[in-house]
This record gives sequence, structure tokens and C-alpha cells, in this order.
Amino acid sequence: MSTVSAAVIASLFIQFLFRNYVAGFTGQERMIYSAFSSELGENSRKVRDLNMTSGTNGVLHGERKQEHAVSSLCPTDCKCVRPDLMHLVIHCEDRHTNVTSLSHEIDSYLLSVAHVLAELIIVKTPLKSVPESVCQLKRLTLLKLIANKRLTGLPDNCFTRLPELQFFAAEQSGFTSIQNGLFDNLTNLQYVALANNYISSIGSHLFDVTANLPNLREIYLLNNNLTEIDTWPVQRAQLINGSVINLYQNHISRFTNSLGWHYDCNSAPLLSPSIDLRGNKIRNLNDMLRGWNITGLFCCINARSQWWFFIFDLPQ
Repeated sequence: MSTVSAAVIASLFIQFLFRNYVAGFTGQERMIYSAFSSELGENSRKVRDLNMTSGTNGVLHGERKQEHAVSSLCPTDCKCVRPDLMHLVIHCEDRHTNVTSLSHEIDSYLLSVAHVLAELIIVKTPLKSVPESVCQLKRLTLLKLIANKRLTGLPDNCFTRLPELQFFAAEQSGFTSIQNGLFDNLTNLQYVALANNYISSIGSHLFDVTANLPNLREIYLLNNNLTEIDTWPVQRAQLINGSVINLYQNHISRFTNSLGWHYDCNSAPLLSPSIDLRGNKIRNLNDMLRGWNITGLFCCINARSQWWFFIFDLPQ
């Protein structure tokens, strides 16, 4: 078998591994991910120009003949799958000790590829904090942190330094609260998923208009421990057409209004949002209307149909 044929076969195998990680996305995530990864096919055609090498400590990466190999290695007891120069998965399910060292090893590895990396997935690590190197990936459009059970918080002044970020997911981890300012002024951000954590509180300004997130259309907070929600979902619905806010399966029973919002029939219309509040502890629709300072409901229903996009399962 020729060297070129072996390289093509190896590259197809690596892409198969990478797509297996993507298969763990929800349906909505796969749809968004596919759009963001349209360049993958073009990059695969360039694989014939690559030498595929199997590096120490389980690293798989492509190296152009005319370029130097990446000097930093994949962290010990981890797997690094890199189907092309722009995409990387770091999987550390077998790493159980020396967490501080792991963060440094990831820093060293990521900084060596930061100039080209566009999509990063970090899976099943014992990390207790997001490595600083992640905050320096200026070209990153997709960041997914999945099943990092010891990760209980997200850093300030980190993701706001990623101006190209469009897709962010931090799921199946140990987060208990999400603070204001995490995504401020990320004008390219379209999708945030924080599902399947232990989140009991989020900052009231995290997603409101002052955060300046004009393209953020989908927010997933399902399967958490929220007990109250402020008015930011309906505020966003006045700005973003077809916004999706999924709050399914929390413990929400209170609707607060620290933002001082008010809605009546003279207000700017809600632009066909989908706000999913099923699986919560809402006993009466009036709890939401009073809490969110919504008046003139019936004339709003007659004049505009947008209120039918709230999804409830109120007790009989």
C-alpha cells in the first residue's frame, strides 16, 4: 500500500472518531454544528497533501509536508483527535490523577495550535477549572465542554476574549450558578447550551439586552435546578425573531422582575419566541403574568398570536 493511500485511510478513520463525538450532540446542536463545519469536507480533500502521524500519548494529527510538526504532546492518559488543522477533541476519561498538571499540559498543547484552531471539544476530564489557554483561542467558533464532572464554575473574563465564538456548550458537568458578564459583547454568538447541570441561579443580566448578544437565538437550560426566572426570555423575544429558550425540567415556581420590565398592548411585539417551561412547578399562568408585570393579555392575544409560543404543562 502506498504512503498516500495509507494517509487517506488514516484520515478517514480519524474523521470517523471525531464525528462519533459530534453524534453525542442534541438534535439542535447537530444542526448548528453542521452549519459551522461546512468547511470540513473541503479540508478532507486536502488530506492527500498530509502525512498522518500517530504521536506519543495518543495524539493523532495531520502535518503538512512543508510544515513542522507540533512540538507539544497530547496530555498524558488522554486522547487528542485532530481530523484537520481546525478541529480538535481532547478526551481524558482515563486520566484520574494530577489534575493541576493536566491543566498545564492542556495549556501547552492548545497554545501550540491556537493560531489555526476553530473548534474545540473537551470531554470527560477531571479538570476543576477551564484552562487559561482556552481563553486565548481567538479564532474559536465552537467550544464544547462535556461531562467534566468536577468543573463547577466558568471563569470571568474568558469567553469574552473569543470574538469569533458562535456556539458554546457546557453540559453534564457540575455547574451550580452562572454569573453575569460571561458572554458580554459576543456579537457572533448564536447558541448557548448549559443543560444537564446543577444550576440553581443565573445572573439576571447574563442574557438580557445589556449583555449585547444580538445574534444569540437559542439558549438551553433544561434539566437544571432553577427555582425562579427573571424577564430576560421575554426581553430577548422583543429583539430576536424566533428565539428559543428551553427551561424544561427545572423547579421554577417564581417569576421575578429585577430588570423593571413591563409589557402591555402598546409594547413592542414578541417576535414568535418558543419559551419552554414544561416540567416546572408553575401552578397558575397568573404567577407569570404578575411576576413579569404583563398586563393587557387578552387584547395582546387578539391582536398578536405570539403568546401561544409559551409552552406550559399546568396542573389540572
